[in-house]
Amino acid sequence: TVRVAATLEPASAVNLEYLSIALEARRRGNREPLFSLDPIVDVASQAFDRRCCMLRKRFEPAWLAGTSVGEVLFQADYYLKELSMGEHEQPIIGMKNCHELCAGEVCGREWSAREWFVVRKAEVQMSGDGVLLPCIRMGVEAREQRVGPNGLEDVATTKVTHPLVKYAELFTHNFDLIAERKSAVYHLRELAKASVLAKFLMEVGADLDQSWFSLGAEASEACCMEVPQLWNELCHSKIRLQDGRIVNMNDDTTMQRLYGGVQFGLD
Repeated sequence: TVRVAATLEPASAVNLEYLSIALEARRRGNREPLFSLDPIVDVASQAFDRRCCMLRKRFEPAWLAGTSVGEVLFQADYYLKELSMGEHEQPIIGMKNCHELCAGEVCGREWSAREWFVVRKAEVQMSGDGVLLPCIRMGVEAREQRVGPNGLEDVATTKVTHPLVKYAELFTHNFDLIAERKSAVYHLRELAKASVLAKFLMEVGADLDQSWFSLGAEASEACCMEVPQLWNELCHSKIRLQDGRIVNMNDDTTMQRLYGGVQFGLD
């Protein structure tokens, strides 16, 4: 039998609403909560309009839309992309965004890539007095993409020098500190802890009564399932002077696109 106990230790605390929804996801479909922002693209024309292209929210299972867990997944994922593109000040002093990390052959050309939150390590420990303690280590992964027959597809390998890969490594290195400073990342980490504990409880066959599956607030109607694509442009110019006058100027406007989501990788 599993029961709830009070604690003053943040490391051993679990958000009961997140746990209840994670348990329900396990009971209905034996899966973890998953979220991604997918581009709405005309595959036939392979058209990307940076000012018009929208991103569609995709929840698995679909009923997560409108729940607190669904909102946590969306807010954390979108905030990660805003940070990557330099829309906000970085949470750690000295941390750079993708544009500032851009160098080499990647700089000056258009690219598309995706980044997503993952759980690198997960375990459930038990204290001497029988308290379950979910322990996790989270990070961010990134992969460059190309337009293929079925839309955007991952390239076979992404170079470690790619700016988004560099940013993912920086974010992973500072993940716990960022989580303590930014609520969107903090709540995602709490959801990951709850998901790990839910998986453990279901797999060991814990005796859970119906109340464990109804601790969350009632889901509201899902709305705004499409959001504008995040985009940013960098202009690169080469100017040649002759006799004190500009004889040519080559303007090159490039765009970097980010997609991704949250896939804990517990299954």
